[in-house]
Amino acid sequence: MYSENLKWRKARRRVDALKGFYKHLLVYILVNVALFIIRGRVLEFFQIESNDKNFVEWIDWNILIVPLFWGIGLLFHAAKVFQYKFKFLKNWEDRQLKKFLKEE
Repeated sequence: MYSENLKWRKARRRVDALKGFYKHLLVYILVNVALFIIRGRVLEFFQIESNDKNFVEWIDWNILIVPLFWGIGLLFHAAKVFQYKFKFLKNWEDRQLKKFLKEE
């Protein structure tokens, strides 16, 4: 009975983590699509001509940097949810386990 309850709680946590990741992914996609759509509107709103390259580059840089850094965070979120262990982290964990087992 206790082990079944424990298994159910673990499964529930994994499902909740997956739901959280998929929500994060959906928001990432929606916000970034909106940013690219808004880019053209911003230029129209300020009535910027294409000869003001500094402003256009500033807008482009700011619109591209958001998906880049957010995407990196999303990759780490995916790695955590899907329990991907980076090799260098796995090696570190193995070394620490061996070290602690030796100490005891």
